[in-house]
Amino acid sequence: MKYLPLFPLELVVFEGEKVRLHIFEPRYKQLIHEVMEENTSFGMPVVFEKKLEGTGAELGAVTLIETWPGGEMDVECTALSRFEIMDFHPVAKGKLYGGGFVQDLPFIDNEDKELKLRIADLLRELYTHTQFDGGKFPDPAADFPVWVHKCGLQLQQELELAALTSMSDRQLYVINHLKNLLSSLSALRDMREKIMLNGHFKKMSNPL
Repeated sequence: MKYLPLFPLELVVFEGEKVRLHIFEPRYKQLIHEVMEENTSFGMPVVFEKKLEGTGAELGAVTLIETWPGGEMDVECTALSRFEIMDFHPVAKGKLYGGGFVQDLPFIDNEDKELKLRIADLLRELYTHTQFDGGKFPDPAADFPVWVHKCGLQLQQELELAALTSMSDRQLYVINHLKNLLSSLSALRDMREKIMLNGHFKKMSNPL
């Protein structure tokens, strides 16, 4: 168990993911300045429906990208691990920001190459159907954090995905999600075609 300064946000972050943040609140400007000066890490617990969830990600390797005239900052961080909050303090002693004791969650990186290719195929089909982003889809060789936010998951689903403690289980979750999504799109397309047909004049012959 360890103590981390905490930056709650409505965002699910996965191990190894690079995250860019725009820092503008005084409390979080203080937090980021201290983390960069001391070369330490901070925690980002998830906020869902305006409530603090019990899990989050530890972020480190904080790099300053740009400083704005008003003191705002753009920074890039890397997720080191995911954690469970054991004890949360809304305001840390002597600080503007909060903090808390956290416990690292176990994770097995047993990515399956065949499942990775299957996900790439499903993403290609999804992007083709929706013509989203010009039909482009994530590189199948890319790592999980690169495309996980690009497959139509809701925040609640991303929380469920992050709760799985092995990469292969996460891959199976995503495959099932993409199949369901494509099935819904197919049903919607069929319904649209029927509606269009019902709007046309039909040539009817007398059956008698």
